Amino acid sequence: MLTTGLVSSIALVTLVASGVIGFIVGFITCRVLKISWDAKMAVTDTMLTVAVSIAAAFAFAAIAMARGHFDPGMEWILLIASGSVVIRHLVRLRRRPAI
Repeated sequence: MLTTGLVSSIALVTLVASGVIGFIVGFITCRVLKISWDAKMAVTDTMLTVAVSIAAAFAFAAIAMARGHFDPGMEWILLIASGSVVIRHLVRLRRRPAI
């Protein structure tokens, strides 16, 4: 049986990994789209990824409880969180005024 401390440490490691993935995805997306990327953007990308991964984890847990079996779906959670950063930068590119 998993203890509370073990589950908390697993959740913390997962959130840190999610933040690092968001940082990397944000950097790569900005380079591909040729958008400026600074420390403020890095922090925003990291926090957005962490927040979306928490929300996605709650949604996946609710679905798993309703279905009767537990499948954490970490791949999907990280994919959704990373996709939110890419969508954010695409919207940011679209809003940028033409020179």
